[in-house]
Amino acid sequence: MIFPLLAAAVFTLATLVLAVLLGLLLAVAKCPTQRYRRFVLWLHVGLFPLHLFATFPLLLGLFGSRGLGTRSHESAYAGPRLDAAGALIPQTWASLKAEIAAGQPAVAADVAAAASSRARAIPSSGGVTLRAFRLESAQEPPVAVAVLVHGLFRSAMELEPVAAMLREQGCECWLVELRNFGGSSRAPFTAGLRESDDVVAAVQFVRAQPQRATTPVVLFGVSLGTVAVSLALPRLDRIAGVVLDAPIDDMQAGARRMLGFDRVGDRRSWFRIDEPWASLVLHALGAWSHFEVGSVCPTDVLATLPHDLPMLIVGAGDDDRAPPASVERLFARLPMHAHTRQLWIVPASRHGHVFLDQPAAYAERLRWLLANLRR
Repeated sequence: MIFPLLAAAVFTLATLVLAVLLGLLLAVAKCPTQRYRRFVLWLHVGLFPLHLFATFPLLLGLFGSRGLGTRSHESAYAGPRLDAAGALIPQTWASLKAEIAAGQPAVAADVAAAASSRARAIPSSGGVTLRAFRLESAQEPPVAVAVLVHGLFRSAMELEPVAAMLREQGCECWLVELRNFGGSSRAPFTAGLRESDDVVAAVQFVRAQPQRATTPVVLFGVSLGTVAVSLALPRLDRIAGVVLDAPIDDMQAGARRMLGFDRVGDRRSWFRIDEPWASLVLHALGAWSHFEVGSVCPTDVLATLPHDLPMLIVGAGDDDRAPPASVERLFARLPMHAHTRQLWIVPASRHGHVFLDQPAAYAERLRWLLANLRR
């Protein structure tokens, strides 16, 4: 509750300071100020609750609608890099920060140039242009084409570890950046609703590439990417397999969990937003972006998918955004046959970290999916 109160106090103080300065000027000019002081006092007594329950949620909703994007230290990401042997050179926040500080890439100029050349511009709905990176398969023709979608505040860089595993297993990979993130253009944020258009556009673009019209397509999403992938699936035919990592079951519940972020020792917990402000912020976000947060429910969509669609669901035991109970509920509603779906929850991992914490086991689960693709 501290954050809303502090924000309302700041908003109130801003006009109060101006009013006090004006009162001082009136006093210097020897004008009567008693009625003025009373007016200023009662005005700001009324402004505080107005800022607390209206200004604060409206501005935060506006920020959610128009201000979300890739974290600043990841925005310098310019594409996946391969070494001379064709292996992916890992990039991290630390490596990007070091390169920014040095003023130059940590790799040879030709390697950095090759990374940028892998970028493709993909038109999506609402005049949005997506940035995606193509990583060729380790074999030709590939066993499948994997379209990978990142999470909130991230970019295609988040997808590199999984792309490396899929490439080794014979997949061509497309690392797609949703609207507002990475190098993609901006549009009002809709928590996965219109972002699902980006997934549809990416799959259509990939299938239009030479010799890819009939290649099996696998979709991978992590965190926010799972929402976009889930909502896109009913509009895509012939999808061969799906991986949802740290899946969001219901966006309204997921958004409340994120707004109510509270971890011991984590300074970000000071910005926790409880009720009724969480609901007010979500209503404001919906109003600014012209959608209803409550209408974004991936679980309901996934429950309508074909019974023969192979699906891997990955969760983490120490995840407060997609907690194990919500992941298990999502998995329980999947209509797929028992041999066509798989649930894997790693107890000690955090949100979206399973492929970093358990790479060998993760690669084995991906191998299971590729061995059971729908043809």
